Amino acid sequence: MRTALRFLGAVSAAAITAGFAAAQVNSNNSTLNNGGDVVFIFSSPSSGFTAGANPPDAAGDWYYKVWEGDGFLANQSDILGGPVMEVDGFYESLFDTFWGTTASPASSSADFYERTLGPAIPSVINPGILEPAFVTLGFTTETLVIVGNSGFGNPCTVAPSLCSPVGSTCPPSGFVNGYLVELNFSSTPGTGVVLPSDGTPLSSTALTYFVNGGMTATGGVCGLGDYGLQDVHSTSESQADVAGGVNIIGGFQLGGGAPLAESVVSILEANLTFRDNVLNVQAGTGSFPGPPEVGDNGGGATNGRRLNTTSGLSSIGLELRDFAVSQRPNFGVVGFSLTPIPVPGVPALGTNLLIVPDGVFNATLASGTVVRTVFVFTSEGAFTGPQFQTGVIVPPLPLYAQGISFNDTSDTYDSTNRTTTILF
Repeated sequence: MRTALRFLGAVSAAAITAGFAAAQVNSNNSTLNNGGDVVFIFSSPSSGFTAGANPPDAAGDWYYKVWEGDGFLANQSDILGGPVMEVDGFYESLFDTFWGTTASPASSSADFYERTLGPAIPSVINPGILEPAFVTLGFTTETLVIVGNSGFGNPCTVAPSLCSPVGSTCPPSGFVNGYLVELNFSSTPGTGVVLPSDGTPLSSTALTYFVNGGMTATGGVCGLGDYGLQDVHSTSESQADVAGGVNIIGGFQLGGGAPLAESVVSILEANLTFRDNVLNVQAGTGSFPGPPEVGDNGGGATNGRRLNTTSGLSSIGLELRDFAVSQRPNFGVVGFSLTPIPVPGVPALGTNLLIVPDGVFNATLASGTVVRTVFVFTSEGAFTGPQFQTGVIVPPLPLYAQGISFNDTSDTYDSTNRTTTILF
């Protein structure tokens, strides 16, 4: 577990008990957001079971985002073999409106939220939207991850300048403080959460966070009660609108209500980290030659899944993440293609190709060194290719991509997952 301090504005709106490792093995980020903007408070008092409940409270407050099987989870694992990708940790935030108390049965404000990784399926209530399968089917094959109490101290003590007045126990009015945390819970292959990755909608996976019950967001020493907060959100996404203003891969539920899709410009910030090599699409909506939208820890945003090209100035590129290979001489190769190959792909160079190296691939082929990179506070391994202008296209046009890294020391190749970006 590694941490850094963080400061944001607050706005209303099967089980693994984690023993977290200090050493990073090959943890590679998939961000799927362009950076956190706000942290959301749910019901007050919050609706849900006490932290540590198994199963969690599906009738309480919760929120989610989806990694699509046909958009990201397409992979023939070089580590475990077969059509799988292994989640080995999380990159997320933990805030608290009052750090002067520890967890209790009524207010587990110092506890990380429980979360599940499980199937995502089309919503019955909100047609065209993907949501956690447990909404319709109840809990079936989900993996429940219980982190428990953070044990973190008051940020005002760690960095007194964050609080007002300096040296007090509270942040300035309207703000909350806390920690940015990388959690790694898998030290050897197969001990993390192994997800299906056959490249079809059957592999779509929802990461769902369940808000701890009994927390209050009013009164108290700092004026916002005693409320642990983990729902940091990006509210400035620019993905193409294909569902009437709502985001088809993100949503939430307030206790006593029904699941709701969130706005197309909004998405949960929390990242999954994978043991497998990861390919992230980085796109710019109408910004060429300006920079693409990326997360705080690199990666790409939701416009890398669905990109609006109507301006003619949108752009698209690729980021290859391979922390392990970055520690030795290497090179990485990435490229786009108009033609996918179904998983498990075609064996080549000791790995598996999931795209056809066609004319588009040859025109977008990029290579370079996967280097040790610190985006925020953790060390990552990344190679970022150039941005290509899309021009105006006839939509919808699926564009597929894959990357390969070469280890000069062992003379071996490893592939990434295949991604899909639909140009509109």
